[in-house]
Amino acid sequence: MSFENSGTSPVVQTTHGKVQGTLMKGLYDNEFYVFDGIPYAAPPLGSLRFKEPQDIQPWKETRDCSKPASKCLQVIALTKVIEGSEDCLYLNISVKTLQSEKPFPIMVYIHGGAFLRGDSSRRLWAPDYFMEENVLHVSIGHRLGLFGFLNFADPLLDVPGNAGLKDIIMALRWIKANALNFNGDPDRITIFGHSSGSYMVNMLLASPQTEGLFHKAILMAGFSMEVNTQPHLEYRLAKRLGYEGNNVDSQVFEFLLKTDPNLLVSADVFSPEEKAEGVNLSFKPTIEWYATPNAVMLAEPKELLRNSWSNRIPIILGANTDEGLLSTVGFKSDPKVLQGFRDHPERALPPVLKSTCDSAHKREMALKMLEYFCQASGDQLSFDHFDAVKDIFTHHTFHALYRMIQSRLAYAQAPTYFYRFDFDSPDFNFYRIQNWGKEQRGVNHVDELGYIYVMPATFKLDKSRPEFTTICRMVSMFVHFAATSDPNSPLTKPFVDWKPVTSGTTPMVLNIAEELKFIPHTMPKLVFYDQLFEQAGVSLF
Repeated sequence: MSFENSGTSPVVQTTHGKVQGTLMKGLYDNEFYVFDGIPYAAPPLGSLRFKEPQDIQPWKETRDCSKPASKCLQVIALTKVIEGSEDCLYLNISVKTLQSEKPFPIMVYIHGGAFLRGDSSRRLWAPDYFMEENVLHVSIGHRLGLFGFLNFADPLLDVPGNAGLKDIIMALRWIKANALNFNGDPDRITIFGHSSGSYMVNMLLASPQTEGLFHKAILMAGFSMEVNTQPHLEYRLAKRLGYEGNNVDSQVFEFLLKTDPNLLVSADVFSPEEKAEGVNLSFKPTIEWYATPNAVMLAEPKELLRNSWSNRIPIILGANTDEGLLSTVGFKSDPKVLQGFRDHPERALPPVLKSTCDSAHKREMALKMLEYFCQASGDQLSFDHFDAVKDIFTHHTFHALYRMIQSRLAYAQAPTYFYRFDFDSPDFNFYRIQNWGKEQRGVNHVDELGYIYVMPATFKLDKSRPEFTTICRMVSMFVHFAATSDPNSPLTKPFVDWKPVTSGTTPMVLNIAEELKFIPHTMPKLVFYDQLFEQAGVSLF
């Protein structure tokens, strides 16, 4: 037996030492075991800052894992306060029983937050709803921002990039090695992520490093076929913090290695022009400068996906009906936001076109896009164009999603399931309410997460409410997919038959609202995107 005292403080043996968890009660009074803050790699401190993760030394005493560890160092978006720690390579495990006839499928969550922020723990995303099901839930803390994604071309520095992705890969190896001791099945691991976490799942599907570490994937509202890197960010960061030397990798690296982490995390690297164009993602996954034994990506994701091992595993992917709401916050109320779109129509372009075209070409394409969606030239934009501008950003997400579907249809031998989350609740779509108040309706970016996780704003629903039904359906479909590779769970099968996408027809989507419906997904304006990409010389997949 791999654990002792399965009362309220179970102790489980891992590859590196014993960990003691605790028994918790969920929002609906279900009980489950929690092991929070289990270290899976050495703390990336001192000379290990920016380096790929290192193996952790075993510990002798039983380690208390009853509370979450610190999140990774970050600036909180709303308050601008610095929180977290550089010492953040920990994972969190929840499971309702440590013994069952067959081990449970494993679902591993990678949180979002623009690669800069977020928290892997139950402080933000408590897996209470999953704990009604036979599943082992794991979430991974990984380095964020420059700590996870800074990179240098000089091979002597040994910082080729993607340390944050390498953190996740090391955690996945730990999970595979220790799964059985926590009643998890190492041969049924599903990774899933949201927003930048989904983007990282996209990268892990493309990487040759991850073969065998997971068997299914779910991508929620974050996709990219290219990395869209900004040049010289490391040098620009150092200069912003007082570095006076030249753009020499070894000197910039030495400077950043000695700099106070709070200064590093709060420095702003973007120029006023980039901000005006809406460039807002700085340090993130990149193509590594040179090959190393642990290189995650040595080419663009779309190139790697053509021959990837992951074409043999099933995936689910989807997004929300009004993804674009998040990108238009302030458009209705703040004249500066509207003026920003008039002065810098490039804001309206998808990231890959912003990073591949020169400024004249960008402006020309952006004006075309505004004309096409708003029937107005850039300088004629008004508050009345809010819905049209919101639609542009929603189309950005769905075009990126369609490119992933097209890649799968061309190269994959396994099913690809497509959903759209369309539940417009007056009081349970927390992200829309946080950003817009209760007057604005729609299904914003992040709203679906309230239907699979207990968030800080979550309240206990009356079980007769359709929101509660939707929570049960979402979780059962995801868990059934993790268990069997088929998302049609006993709970949803009587209402709908969710089939994989097939080539040559309008894609069919599972529309998740008060009812579940399997319907054609029509977004005719996406053809316009294909034309822009062709003009820019960017292949779709």
